[in-house]
Amino acid sequence: MLASVTSRRVLTAIAAAAGLALLVWQVRATGAAAIAQGLTAVGWWGASGVLVLSLLRFLARSTAWTALIEVDSPPGRALAAIIAGEAVGALTPLSLVVSEPTKAAYLGSGLPTIGTAGAFAALVAETFFFAISVAIYVTIGTAALLVAYPVDASMRAAGLAALAAMAIVLIVATWMAWRKPTLAGALIARIPVRRIADLAGPVRAFEQTAYRSTGHAGARLGVVAAAETAFHALSFLELWFTLWLITGESHIAAAFILDTVGRIMNIAFKMIPLQLGVLQVGSELVARTLGLAPGVGVTISLIRTIRILAWALVGLALLARRGTATGPRGS
Repeated sequence: MLASVTSRRVLTAIAAAAGLALLVWQVRATGAAAIAQGLTAVGWWGASGVLVLSLLRFLARSTAWTALIEVDSPPGRALAAIIAGEAVGALTPLSLVVSEPTKAAYLGSGLPTIGTAGAFAALVAETFFFAISVAIYVTIGTAALLVAYPVDASMRAAGLAALAAMAIVLIVATWMAWRKPTLAGALIARIPVRRIADLAGPVRAFEQTAYRSTGHAGARLGVVAAAETAFHALSFLELWFTLWLITGESHIAAAFILDTVGRIMNIAFKMIPLQLGVLQVGSELVARTLGLAPGVGVTISLIRTIRILAWALVGLALLARRGTATGPRGS
């Protein structure tokens, strides 16, 4: 156990150091003056607006989640669970491995009827719908980049690869929605280690519970679809607002494409905490392709990183408060 914790810490340190080195390189290549000018243009009131929009995005995800839970769930607690889970996910290479169980434990502890397992099953179902919405969003944004802007061969290849990956996601999602397979349980059953293979039954049961989260009488799939759509609309609005503050002009297409690139980076480099470095390099490269001034892409990505860190602090505070509040009762 101690070795596992030490390995995770070493991995986190290495990933963070690599990302930081890449960030420093990009800042030097771009010029600190241009970035500082962009940050000054955003200012405190602009940063506050970004935080409000990102809070509404958290609210959209928590609304979609609770729409799949069989019992009434306190909206405030679900929102806090999302923020707390995203905090631990953003700060470690393990990302979803720690963020999703954290969310479920946070909310499930206050729902004795279904507990953490029930909350987690509904969260897995919501993540399935969210993944579909992300695939659609990325597909549209990537296609817009390839069609509307002249891109070099390497960027075109990356865009085509992203389109292919999203097509696979949508095909697999369609098949899963139709067949409802217990894939994880089947894979575990094939592992030639008895202790692990014995887990196949419980895992299959959990997968079936997750599927049932979308079909019980209280499931509100229309609310889920609306909430996921609102999430992406708010994400676009946040980036458009940031870009408007920096440039003083409305760049609707550029904002949409840059938001798409950020989503791709988040998927491709999940193991790097905050996608530090790679997000700045990728955003600057695409921003210049879109005809934006030097430093705009880096500035936008830095504001995103600052926003994530701000909410991470809130999330960690929520976790600490929850631990303090529940500790005496559990002892």
